[in-house]
Amino acid sequence: MNVIFKRSVKFLASFSYAGYLPWAPGTWGSLVALVIAWFFNEYLLWSIVIFSFIGLSICRPAEEAFNAKDPHRFVLDEVVGMMASVLFLPKRYLVFLAAFILFRVLDVLKPGPIGRIQASRTPSSIMWDDLSAGALVNILLQVSLRLIPCLRQ
Repeated sequence: MNVIFKRSVKFLASFSYAGYLPWAPGTWGSLVALVIAWFFNEYLLWSIVIFSFIGLSICRPAEEAFNAKDPHRFVLDEVVGMMASVLFLPKRYLVFLAAFILFRVLDVLKPGPIGRIQASRTPSSIMWDDLSAGALVNILLQVSLRLIPCLRQ
């Protein structure tokens, strides 16, 4: 693999090197995504589409560049999953906090279909498990906001 290409893949996969921050790189990636989602909320759908395309395109090269299956420094998946968690939700602190906590729990525990997606071990599963976790968090919060009146305020 060409050195420049390898560095470019690492830069993109680690989301501008956020994945190189110490202790729990996925959490850092999720936090960065939450801040971006907060301040650029009106562009969130396009951000998800663009970052998903990039992420899915670099899964296989990233495994080679990092010399690992589902490398820990690859946090673009957490970025996209976290953004999907808050897509079309009200921009409120408690909603975003709940999305962050739920997403991290699902991303770490990988229950049910999320775990099966990751277990498939195809390179694209790097992205799909976090996209699935983000979609599930979003559905849970959308339903909760509609069914529990005190959460609507």
